[in-house]
Amino acid sequence: MQDFLLGDSNWFGGSLPARLDHEVDAPEAWSGWRRQRLSPGLTGFLFPAAWSALLLAAGLIPLLLHSLNVGIGAPIRLGLGLTLGAFVMLWLTAAARAVAQVEGSPVKMLVWNLVRTETILLGVLIYIVDLNPIGLIATFGLLIAVPLWFSQMVRIATVLSWPPGRWLLPVAHVDVGLAEIAEGWETESNRWARRPLARRSIPAGFMGNTSLEMVLFGLREGNLDYIAIHLVHPSGALLDPFVGPSIGDEVPFPSLGPRFADVPSPVAIREHFGAPPVSPVVAKWPSAMIPAWESEEE
Repeated sequence: MQDFLLGDSNWFGGSLPARLDHEVDAPEAWSGWRRQRLSPGLTGFLFPAAWSALLLAAGLIPLLLHSLNVGIGAPIRLGLGLTLGAFVMLWLTAAARAVAQVEGSPVKMLVWNLVRTETILLGVLIYIVDLNPIGLIATFGLLIAVPLWFSQMVRIATVLSWPPGRWLLPVAHVDVGLAEIAEGWETESNRWARRPLARRSIPAGFMGNTSLEMVLFGLREGNLDYIAIHLVHPSGALLDPFVGPSIGDEVPFPSLGPRFADVPSPVAIREHFGAPPVSPVVAKWPSAMIPAWESEEE
Protein backbone atom coordinates (compact mmCIF):
# COMPACT_ATOMS: atom_id res chain seq x y z
CA MET A 1 0.00 0.00 0.00
CA GLN A 2 1.30 3.43 -0.97
CA ASP A 3 0.21 6.90 0.02
CA PHE A 4 1.59 10.16 -1.37
CA LEU A 5 2.08 11.64 2.11
CA LEU A 6 2.30 8.67 4.49
CA GLY A 7 4.67 6.64 2.33
CA ASP A 8 4.85 2.93 1.55
CA SER A 9 3.58 0.28 3.96
CA ASN A 10 6.66 -1.83 3.18
CA TRP A 11 8.76 0.78 4.98
CA PHE A 12 6.92 0.04 8.23
CA GLY A 13 6.52 -3.73 8.20
CA GLY A 14 3.30 -3.85 6.19
CA SER A 15 1.29 -1.19 8.03
CA LEU A 16 0.94 2.50 7.25
CA PRO A 17 0.72 4.39 10.56
CA ALA A 18 -0.91 7.82 10.58
CA ARG A 19 1.80 9.05 12.95
CA LEU A 20 5.14 7.67 14.04
CA ASP A 21 6.51 8.06 17.56
CA HIS A 22 9.13 10.64 16.57
CA GLU A 23 6.78 12.78 14.45
CA VAL A 24 5.48 16.04 15.91
CA ASP A 25 3.24 18.76 14.53
CA ALA A 26 4.74 21.70 12.71
CA PRO A 27 4.75 25.11 14.44
CA GLU A 28 1.64 27.23 14.03
CA ALA A 29 3.30 29.35 11.34
CA TRP A 30 3.33 26.25 9.12
CA SER A 31 -0.39 25.59 9.44
CA GLY A 32 -1.75 24.03 6.26
CA TRP A 33 1.54 22.34 5.35
CA ARG A 34 1.69 18.54 5.55
CA ARG A 35 4.54 16.11 6.05
CA GLN A 36 5.53 13.82 3.19
CA ARG A 37 7.53 10.83 4.39
CA LEU A 38 10.35 9.71 2.14
CA SER A 39 12.02 6.33 1.77
CA PRO A 40 14.15 5.43 4.83
CA GLY A 41 17.82 5.09 3.97
CA LEU A 42 19.08 3.02 6.89
CA THR A 43 17.44 -0.28 5.90
CA GLY A 44 19.39 -0.41 2.65
CA PHE A 45 22.64 0.28 4.48
CA LEU A 46 22.64 -2.49 7.10
CA PHE A 47 23.38 -5.49 4.84
CA PRO A 48 26.32 -3.84 2.99
CA ALA A 49 27.66 -2.59 6.35
CA ALA A 50 27.75 -6.20 7.59
CA TRP A 51 29.68 -7.28 4.48
CA SER A 52 32.00 -4.32 4.99
CA ALA A 53 32.79 -5.57 8.50
CA LEU A 54 33.62 -9.01 7.09
CA LEU A 55 35.94 -7.46 4.50
CA LEU A 56 37.66 -5.48 7.23
CA ALA A 57 38.23 -8.59 9.32
CA ALA A 58 39.41 -10.60 6.30
CA GLY A 59 41.95 -7.92 5.49
CA LEU A 60 43.17 -6.91 8.95
CA ILE A 61 43.59 -10.29 10.65
CA PRO A 62 46.24 -11.63 8.22
CA LEU A 63 47.97 -8.24 8.21
CA LEU A 64 48.07 -8.09 12.00
CA LEU A 65 49.52 -11.61 12.19
CA HIS A 66 52.12 -10.69 9.60
CA SER A 67 53.05 -7.51 11.49
CA LEU A 68 53.76 -9.71 14.53
CA ASN A 69 55.92 -11.93 12.32
CA VAL A 70 53.52 -14.88 12.55
CA GLY A 71 51.92 -14.47 9.14
CA ILE A 72 49.87 -17.11 7.37
CA GLY A 73 51.32 -16.39 3.96
CA ALA A 74 48.57 -14.10 2.67
CA PRO A 75 49.78 -11.39 0.23
CA ILE A 76 50.20 -8.02 1.93
CA ARG A 77 48.50 -6.07 -0.82
CA LEU A 78 45.55 -8.44 -0.84
CA GLY A 79 45.02 -7.69 2.84
CA LEU A 80 45.39 -3.96 2.22
CA GLY A 81 42.95 -4.19 -0.69
CA LEU A 82 40.35 -5.95 1.45
CA THR A 83 40.80 -3.39 4.22
CA LEU A 84 40.40 -0.48 1.81
CA GLY A 85 37.49 -2.30 0.18
CA ALA A 86 35.65 -2.29 3.52
CA PHE A 87 35.74 1.50 3.54
CA VAL A 88 34.88 1.79 -0.15
CA MET A 89 31.82 -0.41 0.37
CA LEU A 90 30.53 1.95 3.05
CA TRP A 91 31.10 5.00 0.85
CA LEU A 92 29.54 3.52 -2.27
CA THR A 93 26.54 2.19 -0.34
CA ALA A 94 25.91 5.64 1.11
CA ALA A 95 26.15 7.12 -2.40
CA ALA A 96 23.71 4.49 -3.68
CA ARG A 97 21.25 5.41 -0.94
CA ALA A 98 21.57 9.05 -2.03
CA VAL A 99 20.70 8.08 -5.62
CA ALA A 100 17.51 6.41 -4.38
CA GLN A 101 16.48 9.47 -2.35
CA VAL A 102 14.27 12.30 -3.55
CA GLU A 103 16.63 15.04 -4.77
CA GLY A 104 19.55 12.99 -3.44
CA SER A 105 23.10 13.76 -4.49
CA PRO A 106 25.67 10.94 -4.58
CA VAL A 107 28.39 13.53 -5.19
CA LYS A 108 27.48 15.43 -2.01
CA MET A 109 27.38 12.16 -0.07
CA LEU A 110 30.81 11.09 -1.32
CA VAL A 111 32.34 14.50 -0.63
CA TRP A 112 30.82 14.51 2.86
CA ASN A 113 32.39 11.12 3.56
CA LEU A 114 35.75 11.56 1.84
CA VAL A 115 36.80 15.14 2.55
CA ARG A 116 37.86 14.42 6.11
CA THR A 117 41.04 14.06 8.13
CA GLU A 118 40.19 10.40 8.68
CA THR A 119 40.47 9.71 4.93
CA ILE A 120 43.97 11.16 4.83
CA LEU A 121 44.92 9.14 7.90
CA LEU A 122 43.63 5.96 6.26
CA GLY A 123 45.78 6.64 3.20
CA VAL A 124 48.85 7.24 5.36
CA LEU A 125 48.25 4.00 7.28
CA ILE A 126 47.93 1.96 4.09
CA TYR A 127 51.13 3.51 2.74
CA ILE A 128 53.08 2.79 5.93
CA VAL A 129 51.92 -0.82 6.15
CA ASP A 130 52.65 -1.40 2.47
CA LEU A 131 56.15 0.05 2.93
CA ASN A 132 56.99 -1.85 6.11
CA PRO A 133 54.40 -4.51 7.06
CA ILE A 134 56.35 -5.95 10.01
CA GLY A 135 56.86 -4.26 13.37
CA LEU A 136 55.06 -2.27 16.05
CA ILE A 137 54.42 0.71 13.76
CA ALA A 138 52.54 -1.51 11.31
CA THR A 139 50.64 -3.20 14.14
CA PHE A 140 49.65 0.14 15.64
CA GLY A 141 48.57 1.49 12.25
CA LEU A 142 46.42 -1.56 11.54
CA LEU A 143 44.73 -1.30 14.93
CA ILE A 144 43.91 2.36 14.24
CA ALA A 145 42.08 1.26 11.08
CA VAL A 146 39.37 -0.33 13.26
CA PRO A 147 38.14 2.89 14.95
CA LEU A 148 38.50 4.69 11.62
CA TRP A 149 36.14 2.21 9.98
CA PHE A 150 33.79 2.32 12.96
CA SER A 151 33.60 6.12 12.85
CA GLN A 152 32.73 6.01 9.13
CA MET A 153 30.05 3.39 9.68
CA VAL A 154 28.51 5.29 12.60
CA ARG A 155 28.65 8.56 10.65
CA ILE A 156 26.74 7.17 7.69
CA ALA A 157 24.28 5.11 9.74
CA THR A 158 23.40 8.13 11.88
CA VAL A 159 22.54 10.48 9.04
CA LEU A 160 20.59 7.73 7.26
CA SER A 161 18.62 6.96 10.41
CA TRP A 162 17.26 10.53 10.67
CA PRO A 163 13.65 10.35 9.39
CA PRO A 164 13.66 11.58 5.79
CA GLY A 165 10.83 13.87 4.87
CA ARG A 166 9.68 17.23 3.59
CA TRP A 167 6.67 19.49 4.10
CA LEU A 168 4.24 20.36 1.30
CA LEU A 169 1.63 22.98 0.57
CA PRO A 170 -0.75 22.89 -2.44
CA VAL A 171 -0.78 26.12 -4.43
CA ALA A 172 -3.46 27.50 -6.74
CA HIS A 173 -1.33 29.89 -8.81
CA VAL A 174 2.16 29.82 -10.36
CA ASP A 175 2.93 33.17 -8.72
CA VAL A 176 3.82 31.88 -5.26
CA GLY A 177 5.29 35.17 -4.03
CA LEU A 178 8.94 34.67 -4.92
CA ALA A 179 9.29 38.39 -5.69
CA GLU A 180 8.55 39.12 -2.02
CA ILE A 181 10.38 36.20 -0.47
CA ALA A 182 11.54 36.48 3.12
CA GLU A 183 14.90 37.99 3.98
CA GLY A 184 17.83 35.60 3.83
CA TRP A 185 16.46 33.60 0.90
CA GLU A 186 17.99 33.65 -2.59
CA THR A 187 15.54 33.01 -5.41
CA GLU A 188 16.33 30.76 -8.38
CA SER A 189 13.08 31.30 -10.24
CA ASN A 190 10.53 34.05 -10.85
CA ARG A 191 7.54 31.74 -10.64
CA TRP A 192 6.54 28.21 -9.65
CA ALA A 193 8.33 25.42 -11.52
CA ARG A 194 9.16 21.78 -10.87
CA ARG A 195 12.63 22.49 -9.51
CA PRO A 196 14.34 24.44 -6.71
CA LEU A 197 12.76 27.87 -6.35
CA ALA A 198 14.82 29.47 -3.58
CA ARG A 199 17.51 28.63 -1.02
CA ARG A 200 18.56 29.78 2.42
CA SER A 201 21.89 28.87 4.01
CA ILE A 202 21.90 28.03 7.72
CA PRO A 203 25.37 28.58 9.24
CA ALA A 204 26.77 26.13 11.75
CA GLY A 205 25.71 26.93 15.29
CA PHE A 206 22.06 27.77 14.58
CA MET A 207 20.50 24.32 14.23
CA GLY A 208 23.49 22.26 15.31
CA ASN A 209 27.21 21.98 14.80
CA THR A 210 27.03 21.84 11.02
CA SER A 211 25.78 24.10 8.27
CA LEU A 212 22.45 23.21 6.64
CA GLU A 213 20.38 24.47 3.76
CA MET A 214 16.67 25.14 3.37
CA VAL A 215 15.31 24.77 -0.15
CA LEU A 216 11.92 25.85 -1.46
CA PHE A 217 11.00 23.33 -4.13
CA GLY A 218 8.21 23.01 -6.67
CA LEU A 219 6.57 19.69 -7.54
CA ARG A 220 3.38 18.31 -9.06
CA GLU A 221 1.30 15.31 -8.06
CA GLY A 222 -1.73 14.44 -10.14
CA ASN A 223 -3.27 17.69 -11.34
CA LEU A 224 -2.18 19.75 -8.36
CA ASP A 225 0.91 21.91 -7.89
CA TYR A 226 2.79 22.04 -4.59
CA ILE A 227 5.65 23.86 -2.97
CA ALA A 228 7.86 21.88 -0.62
CA ILE A 229 10.36 22.88 2.03
CA HIS A 230 13.52 20.78 2.19
CA LEU A 231 15.99 20.78 5.07
CA VAL A 232 19.19 19.57 3.41
CA HIS A 233 22.10 18.04 5.34
CA PRO A 234 25.66 18.57 3.97
CA SER A 235 25.50 14.95 2.77
CA GLY A 236 22.50 15.87 0.61
CA ALA A 237 20.07 13.92 2.81
CA LEU A 238 16.63 15.47 3.27
CA LEU A 239 15.84 15.66 6.98
CA ASP A 240 12.33 15.93 8.38
CA PRO A 241 12.62 19.21 10.29
CA PHE A 242 9.81 18.55 12.77
CA VAL A 243 10.69 15.54 14.89
CA GLY A 244 10.73 15.10 18.64
CA PRO A 245 13.87 15.29 20.80
CA SER A 246 13.59 11.52 21.30
CA ILE A 247 14.92 10.99 17.78
CA GLY A 248 18.43 11.20 19.24
CA ASP A 249 17.71 8.05 21.27
CA GLU A 250 16.54 6.12 18.21
CA VAL A 251 19.72 6.35 16.13
CA PRO A 252 21.94 3.23 16.11
CA PHE A 253 24.65 4.86 18.26
CA PRO A 254 22.95 7.63 20.29
CA SER A 255 26.07 8.79 22.14
CA LEU A 256 28.53 8.76 19.22
CA GLY A 257 26.32 9.17 16.17
CA PRO A 258 25.34 12.84 16.53
CA ARG A 259 28.99 13.77 17.11
CA PHE A 260 30.30 11.89 14.06
CA ALA A 261 27.47 12.74 11.66
CA ASP A 262 26.90 16.40 12.61
CA VAL A 263 23.14 15.93 12.69
CA PRO A 264 21.16 18.95 13.91
CA SER A 265 19.29 19.40 17.15
CA PRO A 266 15.49 18.93 16.84
CA VAL A 267 14.93 21.64 19.46
CA ALA A 268 17.24 24.09 17.67
CA ILE A 269 15.55 23.38 14.33
CA ARG A 270 12.16 24.24 15.78
CA GLU A 271 13.56 27.40 17.33
CA HIS A 272 15.32 28.72 14.21
CA PHE A 273 13.30 27.26 11.33
CA GLY A 274 11.21 30.38 11.09
CA ALA A 275 8.02 30.91 9.11
CA PRO A 276 7.33 29.92 5.49
CA PRO A 277 9.32 32.20 3.16
CA VAL A 278 6.38 32.87 0.83
CA SER A 279 2.63 33.36 1.15
CA PRO A 280 1.11 31.81 -1.98
CA VAL A 281 -2.52 31.42 -2.93
CA VAL A 282 -3.24 28.11 -1.22
CA ALA A 283 -5.27 25.37 -2.90
CA LYS A 284 -7.36 22.82 -1.05
CA TRP A 285 -5.80 19.54 -0.14
CA PRO A 286 -7.38 16.63 -2.06
CA SER A 287 -9.76 14.79 0.23
CA ALA A 288 -7.88 11.53 -0.45
CA MET A 289 -4.79 13.04 1.18
CA ILE A 290 -6.53 14.05 4.40
CA PRO A 291 -6.21 11.25 6.99
CA ALA A 292 -9.49 9.73 8.13
CA TRP A 293 -8.84 10.57 11.77
CA GLU A 294 -8.31 14.24 10.85
CA SER A 295 -11.50 14.32 8.77
CA GLU A 296 -13.44 12.97 11.73
CA GLU A 297 -12.08 15.72 13.97
CA GLU A 298 -13.19 18.33 11.43
